[in-house]
Amino acid sequence: MKIELISQQRIKRVNLKQLHKYLKKILVFLNIPSQKVSVLLCDNALVKKLNKKYFKKSSVTDVIAFPLTDDLEPDYLGEVVVSVEEAVKVAKSLGCKWQDELRLYLIHGILHLVGYDDRTKIKQARMEKVQKMILSKISK
Repeated sequence: MKIELISQQRIKRVNLKQLHKYLKKILVFLNIPSQKVSVLLCDNALVKKLNKKYFKKSSVTDVIAFPLTDDLEPDYLGEVVVSVEEAVKVAKSLGCKWQDELRLYLIHGILHLVGYDDRTKIKQARMEKVQKMILSKISK
């Protein structure tokens, strides 16, 4: 299992070792431990720019996932881009820790990489149910 974790933001200090362990737990739980995943932690400006470029949406989002398997790297699951700034903002409005919100975004991004979709209310409800289950199982 190879996890590439990069922080290109200055919003919060992130414990990358701890986050790496958490990502590893997610992959093992989903039974995809042999995959390679890249995670980029960024601010709202970058995630908005990516959202506009790749999805034609001129707005901030919490997480963007890019499934990227190909013949050259068959075990490359893809890339997840997470806005730490958005995690901080949303956590503040919900009254929870920004680190918990960030972990939720990581789960959400990985689920997108393995084929989960949240474009309809039914699919969104299914994905949220799986997220909560994963969160409860690996956060113990």
